[in-house]
Amino acid sequence: MGKKKIASLSVGWEFTKLLYTLIFDSENLPLRVDRLDEALTNHCTRKNRTWWVNRINGLTRPRFVRRFIEKKLNKNTPLHEQVHLTLDVELSHEKIYLKESVYRQKWANWYENHCSEPRKFLIPGTGKFPDFDPACKSHLEYDYDMILEIVGEVKKAEEKGRKIRALGSGHALTPVAQSDDYLVCTQYMNVTQRPAKEFIKSNYRDGFEVDVHFGNTPAKETHYLFETSGGTKIRHLIEVLEKYGLYLMNQGGSSIQSISGALATSTHGSGIGLGPVPSMVRSITLVGTGGKVYRIEPSDGITDPSLFEGKIQGSDVSVELVQDDEAFHAVLVGVGSMGIIVSLILEVQPIYRLYEERIVRNWEAVKSEIKTAPDLYSYLNANRHFEILINPYIDPDSDSAPARKCLVTTRNYAAAGTKKSNSRMERNYLSSFISGINISGKLSPWVFNQNPDAIPRMIDNSLNRIEDHAERGEGFEDIARKVLDQGLGELKFYGFATEYGIELNRVLEAVDLILSVCGEAATYKHYLAAPFSLRFVKHCPAYMSMMNTGDICMIELVSVRGVTGSLTLLKRLETELIAFGAIPHWGLSVQPWAPDMVAKAFPKFPIWKKMQAKFGGKTFLNPFMEDILAESPEITESA
Repeated sequence: MGKKKIASLSVGWEFTKLLYTLIFDSENLPLRVDRLDEALTNHCTRKNRTWWVNRINGLTRPRFVRRFIEKKLNKNTPLHEQVHLTLDVELSHEKIYLKESVYRQKWANWYENHCSEPRKFLIPGTGKFPDFDPACKSHLEYDYDMILEIVGEVKKAEEKGRKIRALGSGHALTPVAQSDDYLVCTQYMNVTQRPAKEFIKSNYRDGFEVDVHFGNTPAKETHYLFETSGGTKIRHLIEVLEKYGLYLMNQGGSSIQSISGALATSTHGSGIGLGPVPSMVRSITLVGTGGKVYRIEPSDGITDPSLFEGKIQGSDVSVELVQDDEAFHAVLVGVGSMGIIVSLILEVQPIYRLYEERIVRNWEAVKSEIKTAPDLYSYLNANRHFEILINPYIDPDSDSAPARKCLVTTRNYAAAGTKKSNSRMERNYLSSFISGINISGKLSPWVFNQNPDAIPRMIDNSLNRIEDHAERGEGFEDIARKVLDQGLGELKFYGFATEYGIELNRVLEAVDLILSVCGEAATYKHYLAAPFSLRFVKHCPAYMSMMNTGDICMIELVSVRGVTGSLTLLKRLETELIAFGAIPHWGLSVQPWAPDMVAKAFPKFPIWKKMQAKFGGKTFLNPFMEDILAESPEITESA
């Protein structure tokens, strides 16, 4: 029998046993998951995995099969923890809106804790979605028609006394995008995708040198400018950049967001030498209150004023060039309140490869290293990327001496053509496999709810499964996109998280606080169903960025949607962390926001308010932002 057939039979057999265990013997499910992971890792190619995903989806697609599984799983299960196997494809979190869908439209964020039934649902732009074509020739043209369309809609909204708000991908847990007046869907605002040359100063047009500091080694890199429309999804932007041999300097763990949405909430990746998304932006063009159009940059901006043509041909609309540090740092993270972003110019770099290692360690050992490091910055900057996943719990039934486990992840440049002989070309076999299965997201909370006291062990097992380094598993090397994007597909929407910025010198205190709260909640069988992360991010000058006050540690607390007690625990953790002095993430929060909290977390808030009054006024506010600005008499109808 051929090796491929043997491999396929091995995976098939393990999956069959997993399905049997899931339905009839759930207590042994963790063991079966481990066995399936081993089969996928050692006996299965990517092609084989795709084949199995398709077969499993075909098996579970008939409604009667899912109803049979539900009946078995829900026997003696409390009503609020029962599983309902609606197919994920029926719950797509990337809804496609048609141009004609102006009235009687409904929008909700991905978690569906905030929704809107707006008076008017606007869908400007002439781009392609979801069938985006990175090679389309129209990407080389600037989309002035889209600007004129938005200008007209903003003026109409103001004439009728309505507010107007732009939508990205609905990725935020907060009501940051919610509005019952006018909503602007940005999915078709993706036409312009080109190297930035027009109106650009000569010393920036064909690349420019920048100083970087990774691995505690100063160096110089050549970076470039790239212009993209404001509604572009990050994954589509990546596709276009790769066509030009370019890539983002960094990104978050998912590429499903729109670039403007990631900017509005200061989305980030990891690396103390790398800032969040706003740090990559060099110019912003937006439509503000009164339908005025602005191109906003720092005082020493990339646009040459002598070359800039402010008039849009065939119209009476002009674009005002604003080169001012305060204005730029305010609009960088505008929280959707400065206007509608129509285009951005980003600083990008030539496409690069990364080598990633993930090592399971005892948290106390890592904590000791951080605590005793002679120079904390040097410790954190030893690698281009550095992050830690920590199990909130200690598994009391561990085979070894009970200890809190953590996973330390590092990533560094890997030169093209010099791939390490021992570095694997794929990773996360189990997660990539499971994320492709239609019913997996619905099954996850059921597994955790069946035996919540097993969650500490399950988290330890999950950390062990993704351990991957030179001495065990060979590490993982590929182009940056495949390393930085975690690739969980729709499965990502069955997890949810809150996140907070912590001063570097208080990180260990914050971790101790989190562990204490989680430990107390566990006595009531309330658990987080995932490890929490520490990601270290470079200072960003944007006034409303979580990184505005300096280099920061972002702590992300994660659980699985539907796990009993998780949301309650996240709310308590947020209350405790805000009292501790943490800076909340604009998109990842589950408690109400108040003006005094924002003023404390963002010291430049008064300057931001002044600039918001100038560029956005009341036109682009929603109830969430109105509450935050309630004590702000500076806000006027227009500048």
